[in-house]
Amino acid sequence: MKVAVIPTADAVTKESVVNKSVVMFDILRASSTISTALANGCKEVIPVVEVEDAFAVAKTLPENTFIIGGERGALKVPGFHLGNSPLEYTADVVSGKTVILTTTNGTKATSRAAAGASQVFIGSLLNISALARRIMELGKDVVLVCAGTRGKFSLDDTLAAGMMVRELVQLWRNRPDAPASTIQVAEQNKPGVVYLDEVPVISGHALVLEDAAVAALRLAEAYLDNPLRGLYDCLHGQKLAQLGFAADLAYCAQVDILDVVPVYQDGKIIIER
Repeated sequence: MKVAVIPTADAVTKESVVNKSVVMFDILRASSTISTALANGCKEVIPVVEVEDAFAVAKTLPENTFIIGGERGALKVPGFHLGNSPLEYTADVVSGKTVILTTTNGTKATSRAAAGASQVFIGSLLNISALARRIMELGKDVVLVCAGTRGKFSLDDTLAAGMMVRELVQLWRNRPDAPASTIQVAEQNKPGVVYLDEVPVISGHALVLEDAAVAALRLAEAYLDNPLRGLYDCLHGQKLAQLGFAADLAYCAQVDILDVVPVYQDGKIIIER
């Protein structure tokens, strides 16, 4: 099983995701909002790339059965019911309804990841463990796609991807039939262990981390005790705080408060049953 990390949505190609399990991260804030809405009883989330697409989809749905949400420049789009703050997507607002969502980075990343992937899941710090367990059950090569920010590397998404890598490594180590030698990632303070990427030395069922996955793992280890600091260290997190969304950062920095596995199927995101 190979674990890869792609740093931005723009770097996703069909060849990089074909027949693989994909997890999309846009933790500030689309993927956190999607996970929260579904955990709070939302029927489904329909991600669209453009604002005009959101209004067009809404016209096809019965009145009072949907909510249009999203942002441009981190602020709610005029004419939408909600913005992109996960704190807005409470059970009393979204339960039983379809959420039509468009964001600057996350919905674009979901669309690109879906081209050729075996399955696309939506990841955040909020549901890391639930997703990692599902990825391990599937046993396929996995690609962790970081949405990034306007085509650039984003620390927050890579931090979340690294937390996923860490969880996958721990689950792999705890398999009853997995000797320690089948994990191909160097241990701290253990000289002589080699980073393996293109050709694993141990054939068969080894867990192999590509270089970007190792880098994301080390980043996650640096912020392990304080993920919120990581969100404040990134430029997008600072922008959100300046715009008055500090509460969103505090919420999105929480680890494993949701036990949901959002999956993208046929143009919609639902909870995998």
